[in-house]
Amino acid sequence: MAARPGPVPLTADAELTAAFEILGQKWTGIILHTLATRPARYGELSTAIERISTKMLADRLRELVEAGLVTHDQLPPGPATYTLTADGRALLPALEQIRSWSQHRTT
Repeated sequence: MAARPGPVPLTADAELTAAFEILGQKWTGIILHTLATRPARYGELSTAIERISTKMLADRLRELVEAGLVTHDQLPPGPATYTLTADGRALLPALEQIRSWSQHRTT
């Protein structure tokens, strides 16, 4: 009698794992979605995202800049602004899908 084959081993997708190392951080999606409207100063983001602490916002913005999803530009004479890059904008349809899912799911 032939041995019965075992289940196919599961493996996590490496690219998805790498993406969620950034996107899976708390507040990251909210920051990206907030910047979808227009570039914003730190204080504007802090006001728009009411429950985020100043340290968390600073940390997430730094990570997003390092990941190439947001730029941090200081143009005289105005204050520094944060702007989505092309890679950051490419995530917006996925964020909209998540937002839509959240609206329609049953609780």
